[in-house]
Amino acid sequence: MKVNLREIQLSKSRPTNPETVNALAASMRESGLISPVIVRKGPIFDGGIMMQGYKVVVGNHRVSAARALGWEEIEAFLHDGDDLHAELLEIDENLQRAELSPAQRSASIARRKELWEVLHPETASRRIPASGGPPPQPESFASNTEKATGEDQRRTREHLRRAEALGPDLHAVIGTSLDKGVELDALKDMPADERRELIDRAKAGEIVSARLQVRNADGYVSTLLADFARIAGKYSVEEVSDSIARAQVNANLHPYVEAVFNGFRAARKRAA
Repeated sequence: MKVNLREIQLSKSRPTNPETVNALAASMRESGLISPVIVRKGPIFDGGIMMQGYKVVVGNHRVSAARALGWEEIEAFLHDGDDLHAELLEIDENLQRAELSPAQRSASIARRKELWEVLHPETASRRIPASGGPPPQPESFASNTEKATGEDQRRTREHLRRAEALGPDLHAVIGTSLDKGVELDALKDMPADERRELIDRAKAGEIVSARLQVRNADGYVSTLLADFARIAGKYSVEEVSDSIARAQVNANLHPYVEAVFNGFRAARKRAA
């Protein structure tokens, strides 16, 4: 069916990418709309007035591209399922697109699992068959995700571990310098207060790295211990203290550096 573009409201679950819209507009100008969008009926606002219209389930970028081209209508399929199935369909469409960032992908898979567990409760089909054999095993979430989106089951479980460990912090890092797989894994291993401080810096636009901070914490302490062992008989406690004060500021490793310094002081006392 054809739907008037004025009667369509974009999905708010995922913002449109201007570059993707421009690329689609160029393609649609030459070849038209190859794949119809999917919409469902719902109330929308038109000029500040609420009216009955359609909400995008799949096809935010295609609708935006059609508007950019000045089209008045767009070909659409009507989704008549409930809200949960509509959201699941939208997530599956998004997961098939490569431009999702690691944090967005982990958050989407975590949300998909929430919907899956509501729609497919564990108690489904537990009856023993007439043959007396074992009860049928329900399809696993990871298996269903792979069928619906092509997402490898191992990767699905990896994304779920990140989402479970990071909780709300996962959404906070989207679009920041921490929105990388290795950074998300390093964030999981950081104390909560240090993690939040680093995320705040990333959200402010700073280029930060949880991976380097975690790695440098251990490596920096080892280096300091080796250096202190080498120079213990050469420099005074005061001189080393001044160096450590500077290191605290530069490396932002206050608890680690303090522990090493205390060890150095103890070694000096034993040597005295």
